[in-house]
Amino acid sequence: MEFFVIIGAIFLFTNPAVTDYAGVMSSAKATYLVIGIAAAVYVLLYVFKAIGLSVMAKKAGKEKLVWCAFVPFASTYLMGELAGEGRLGSLKVKKIGVFFLLAEILYFFSLLAYYVPLLYGYASSLIVVVEGDGGLSLQMLTEMPLWMYNMNRVGQVLDIVFNLIYVVVSVFAYMFLFRRYAPASYIWLTILCVFVPAAVPFLLFAFRNRKRIDYEAYMRARTEAIRRARQQQYGNPYGPYGGPYNGPYNNGPYNGPYNNGPYNGPYGGPANGPYGGPYNNPSYGAQNVQPPREP
Repeated sequence: MEFFVIIGAIFLFTNPAVTDYAGVMSSAKATYLVIGIAAAVYVLLYVFKAIGLSVMAKKAGKEKLVWCAFVPFASTYLMGELAGEGRLGSLKVKKIGVFFLLAEILYFFSLLAYYVPLLYGYASSLIVVVEGDGGLSLQMLTEMPLWMYNMNRVGQVLDIVFNLIYVVVSVFAYMFLFRRYAPASYIWLTILCVFVPAAVPFLLFAFRNRKRIDYEAYMRARTEAIRRARQQQYGNPYGPYGGPYNGPYNNGPYNGPYNNGPYNGPYGGPANGPYGGPYNNPSYGAQNVQPPREP
């Protein structure tokens, strides 16, 4: 999958048909150069990813899955196994590696269907640059086999659908994985890996010697450490106000709006307060009116 992602990134900056039109390099040579660069970068990323995952698997006690680190697609499953069971609020996700693997396979075939006809068209000079009223544009010549042309069109649609699925699943997978190896910074690491997939192998290589931890136990220990720090600083675990309900309005001069302050609140004081109440107040149109009694 990373191979086609790299090719797509290269196509953002250059295009074989454009280099041919500009006279810089023939479309065929430019296509083979793009494939060669993508293959070299992919091998580099593959080596870093394989080394990182194999060491992480050994340290996590998953010796039977070490081979997965060196096999495409299987390495994705191994990442999910290292992430383990994850929880997001009340949602518990098990076997994220299986979902991650399936999402990558679907995304790979969508990229395959899209890029293989495209690369064939560039290498065979069947995709050319044409001039029109709106400027320059790419055009695929009719010599392209019909089945390959249709394959490219289907691949474009599938790429959008399966890319979205892959992104959603990868967010959970990376989040659960980095909670195990970098819990204090798992959010920004997840965002980085989703938007820059090339960063994943290097991060796995950098974290290969870290100990795999229990994220929930880590959060409990962190919460307890914060509680103890507040207890030591303020004499209570809740901070400067002394408790969850002992805020600045709970012991002030008026003791809250209805808590027996000097105005007694509408219901807090006697009937003959400074404003009387509804039965002893001139503003209600009667003096010393007694409240109705129960029969």
